[in-house]
Formats: sequence, C-alpha cells, structure tokens
Amino acid sequence: MKQNSKERFHSESMASSYDEMCQLMVPGYNFMQDTLIDKIKFENIGKITLLDLGAGSGIFIERILEEFPDSTCIYLDYSEEFMNIASNRLSKYIDRVTYIKSDICDDWELKLESTPNIITSSSAIHHLLNEDKKKLYNKCYDVLEDNGWFFNIDEMKTVYNDAYLQSLHYWIYHTEKLKEIIPKNLNTEYEMVMEKFDDWKKRNVDHINSPKVEGDDIHESFLVQLEWLKEAGFKETDVFCKLYLWSMIGGKKIIKDP
Repeated sequence: MKQNSKERFHSESMASSYDEMCQLMVPGYNFMQDTLIDKIKFENIGKITLLDLGAGSGIFIERILEEFPDSTCIYLDYSEEFMNIASNRLSKYIDRVTYIKSDICDDWELKLESTPNIITSSSAIHHLLNEDKKKLYNKCYDVLEDNGWFFNIDEMKTVYNDAYLQSLHYWIYHTEKLKEIIPKNLNTEYEMVMEKFDDWKKRNVDHINSPKVEGDDIHESFLVQLEWLKEAGFKETDVFCKLYLWSMIGGKKIIKDP
C-alpha cells in the first residue's frame, strides 16, 4: 500500500511550503508534537534513537534533533520528493540521521541498522486497512528496545459516531476559515490544497458510509486502536491528547515488569 496522502493532498509543486501549510491546515499540529516531546522528556529515556514512520519533510525529526542533542533518528518514507526535502532540511545533522526509503507496510525492519527506543508516526497510519494497522503495531512492538515507546498522532474516530461526524465538519470549518488569515505568499498553495480538500470532503463526509479501500482515510476509534496496542504487548497504553479528529495514542514495551 502506498501512502498516497501526500500525493493526493499535497502536490509536488507545494513541497517547499509543505510545513507551513500543515501547521495552518491541521488543528493542533504543533500542540500534538509539543505533547509528544514533553512526554519523551518526562520518561527520561536517555540517549534517544527515534524512528519516524512516514516522516515526510522531516519537520518532527528536526525538532527531536534540536531538543535532544545526543539523539539519533531514522527517517522512513516512500516518497523520493519528500526525502530530498528532508535531507536538505536535516543536512546539518548528517551524522545523526539515517534514511530508509520504504512504504510502512513493507519489510522496513530488515533495513534498520540500529534498534529504536522510540517509534513515532504522524498522519500516516490512518491510510492503512485495519488489519494492516494491527500488523504494523505488532511490528513496532517487536522492533523496539525494551522500555521503548511507540506514539501515533493521527486522524481517529472518537467514542460516538455523532461526535466523529462533528469532528469531520470541524476540519472543514477550520480550513475554510483560514482563507481570512492565510499569508499572501501562501494563497496559491492554499487554493491548491482546498481543491484536494474538496475530494476529502466528498470521500469522508458526503460518502461517509461508502466502503473504504487502501489509501483512503480509514478512520478507526482511538479506543479500538488502544486495544490493538495492548494486544501487541504494549503497556501503559493511553490517549495522551485529543483535539477533534486528531489523537495521540501510544504505549511502552516492557518485557519484565518492575
């Protein structure tokens, strides 16, 4: 399965402004990343080896490298275009980043040269079929060091269907409201995104009950996904923050209980 969200939602011509558009388009974008970084600090993990699945432009990896001077990161994405953007962005950290070109459903674990103690993903896993989500959670558990953490920031259903529908409508409201405040230098990119976003509305709101296929926005409840993490073996599983359609869930790999 190819992570075609970037192709569908962000054209190659928008790549240079990708980060600015994400921070504007996605409610709580920085809030979620801030929460994840704060959780890592709270856990006092020590020297960090972080694997980011579907790492895109490398914006989160850059934050990790800045916040944790002794950390190293593993960038994983299937997109050559975004990998080029990321390698330019992270060029000053060349000795602290390794790159893996792979789809997250492929055998990327065979390409790892070091064992991560943190695995993260943002806005990628919801494109997988549910069975593939579960397989990925199991793989992440197997790959992690003991006492390592897995975190997923993603679009997820909430507890009740009426609230889920409202969260979808909130994103529409949020993106349309941006037209009043978008910087002039991003007007073209905004219009291009909104053209793609019209397709998103048709798929997820107008045809909310239509069958989903690989690559679609296959939203599943954060409660269900927490159970999948527990089934994979993770402990201390929780939803660490939530804002409308977006949740940050995660869990810890503990081989031996204290």
